[in-house]
Amino acid sequence: MKRYDIIISGGGMIGSIAAVAAIKAGFSVLLIEAGKMKKLNPDSQRDLRVSAISWDNICTLKDLGIYSHLLAARIQAYTQMKVWDNRATNHTTAKIEFEADFSQQQCLGYLMENNNLVQAAWHTLKHGNNCDFIEENSIKNIENDGLQIRVELNNGDSYKSRLLIAAEGRNSFVRKSAGINIKEKPYGQRGLVAYIKLEKAPAETALQAFNDGGPIGILPIENNVFSIVWSLPEGKHSHWLNCSKLDFEEGVTQAIAHDFGAVKLISERAAFPLTQLDAEKYFLNRIVLCGDSAHGVHPLAGQGVNLGIGDIKQLFSLLDLNILKDQELLRISLRKYQRRRISKVKETSQMMSLLHHLFVDDSHIKKPIRTLGLNLLNNSPIKKWFIQQAGS
Repeated sequence: MKRYDIIISGGGMIGSIAAVAAIKAGFSVLLIEAGKMKKLNPDSQRDLRVSAISWDNICTLKDLGIYSHLLAARIQAYTQMKVWDNRATNHTTAKIEFEADFSQQQCLGYLMENNNLVQAAWHTLKHGNNCDFIEENSIKNIENDGLQIRVELNNGDSYKSRLLIAAEGRNSFVRKSAGINIKEKPYGQRGLVAYIKLEKAPAETALQAFNDGGPIGILPIENNVFSIVWSLPEGKHSHWLNCSKLDFEEGVTQAIAHDFGAVKLISERAAFPLTQLDAEKYFLNRIVLCGDSAHGVHPLAGQGVNLGIGDIKQLFSLLDLNILKDQELLRISLRKYQRRRISKVKETSQMMSLLHHLFVDDSHIKKPIRTLGLNLLNNSPIKKWFIQQAGS
């Protein structure tokens, strides 16, 4: 039975980045992915799921050697972000704007399709050493006795390691098998994603408009192509998911409520439920959770992937081979990881919930607050927090 230092279950964005970080730290790695890695080229159909990677995490991807393998034609820097509330008394002044601190960073971040980041990480792994891959298979059984991990796959093969990282997403099999409970709170919304063209939107600028029912994010992808994430109440999303192209374009135009020229739908549409998820703990013996297996926040500020990359950086700053070999030292390191990441995720999640309830709920108490205008937030801790998140 082959032994590795670390086994990673889940070869998506966080799992594949974790594998690169692990081999860079000198560990031997087995990466297990239930699906099959799809090849991506400049002519491939666009992935509907898009992520905003902060500038600090772009630097991390560069340090890991992943950035150079991204398809350059399929990433877009953004240097500004403009947010406005269409329901305020005067929404032309109800706005808040962010701009990169060019003395510290080149931009606020980069927008890219999720599968672009995955293929770049896999390319990095396949051109390196010390990482084995298993595709189209998954873990069936786990033995976690505190001294080592033994996993049995669906095909009957078994492997051992000193650590098992779960990066499988919100429905993590490893987390469930470990008996780690979660608290999940639905926002009562679905996130509808699609690609549109806008005639005259500002360059290198991420846009977000608040409306009754939820915000719409408009993210620059290339030239006049934008990815939208439209948060819609449960029960109403199906109309916009299935309506005619013309009706959808009109609906998006009304949701934006700014003159950016004609809206043209250029892709399929998809929708996914929006929930807040928190695991009660981030590790158990030699199992550790990363990314969406551990936490999930509202996509208002696009922090999901950035939180996952933060997990990886924190975890591997606390591990070395000697620590992996020592049960007590590993427990101490994973407790530090858990404490620091739960604190960070809680801060982000609470801020997302605050903004969600402030700008989505339409109570008589909150209406006057919004009427004052988002511009009043320009010197507030909320704006400073957003700027800090964009750069880190």
